[in-house]
Amino acid sequence: MSLEEDILIERFLRNQLSEKEQNDFLDTIANNQNFREKFLLEKQLFETLNEEEWSYAAKIDVTEIEEYTALYRNNADRLKQVIHKATTSNKRKNKIRRLTYFSAVAAVALFALLINFYPQKNQKTINEIYANYSTNELPSLVTRNPNEVDPDLAFAESNFKNKNYQEALIYIDKLLEKDKDNSTLYIYKAISHMELGEYSQAEKNLNSFIHSDLIDSEKGYWYKSLLYLKTKDVNKCKQILQIIIKNSYSKNKEAKQLLEEIANYKT
Repeated sequence: MSLEEDILIERFLRNQLSEKEQNDFLDTIANNQNFREKFLLEKQLFETLNEEEWSYAAKIDVTEIEEYTALYRNNADRLKQVIHKATTSNKRKNKIRRLTYFSAVAAVALFALLINFYPQKNQKTINEIYANYSTNELPSLVTRNPNEVDPDLAFAESNFKNKNYQEALIYIDKLLEKDKDNSTLYIYKAISHMELGEYSQAEKNLNSFIHSDLIDSEKGYWYKSLLYLKTKDVNKCKQILQIIIKNSYSKNKEAKQLLEEIANYKT
C-alpha cells in the first residue's frame, strides 16, 4: 500500500474528499480487495482512536522509539520522557503504516510492564531497608553508672555489637532469668534470633514481650514489624506498622516512614 493511498484513506475518513473523489474512492473499494481490506482496518482504527491518538499514529517513528528505549532501558523513571520525546521530535520521516505503529506501542508497553517487575536503580532492597532500621537507636543495656553495671550486661551488649549473636544470647538468657522485667533484653534477644535466622524463636520472644505486663511492651510491635520485613513477609509487616500508627505506639514516626518505603513492595 503506497503513501498516496494511505493519505487518500485518511482524507476519506475525515470527509475531506470532493464528491467525485468520494465516488472514485468507493469504486476502488468495490473493485480492489487489497485496498478494501486496508480501508476496513484503517476505518476501525480511526473509529477507535480519538483525534490526538490518531494524529500520534500518523506521525510516530518506530525507529525513534527503539533508539530511545534502548538508551534508557535501565531507567524506568524516564520511560514517559522517552515516549514523549519520540512523539514530539521534529525529525519526522514519511508517515508509517498504522499497523506498524501498534506493534511499536505494544513493544514499548511490554517493556514498561516487564521493567516494573525489577527494583529500580534508586530503590533499596528489602535487606537494605531492614539493615537501616534494625539497630536504629537501639537502647543500651549498660547504665551510665559503671558501679551499677552487671558484667553480664556488658558482655551481652559487647557480643551483640560485634555480631556474635550466639554468644550474646547466652548472656541475655542468663540475665532474663534474673530480671524478667528488663524490656531491652527482650529486644536484644529478638534481634539476635532474627540475625541468626531463628525467626520462629524471635517471633515467640516478641509475642511474650508484647503480651507481658511491662509498661513499654508496645515496643515489641516495632521489632515484630522488622521481623516480618527481614523474612520478606511484607504484607504482615505492613499490618503491624498500621497497628503502630493507629494506636500511636512507640516508633510511630519510624513506622510511618517505613510504611512509605515499602508501600510498593509485595510479598
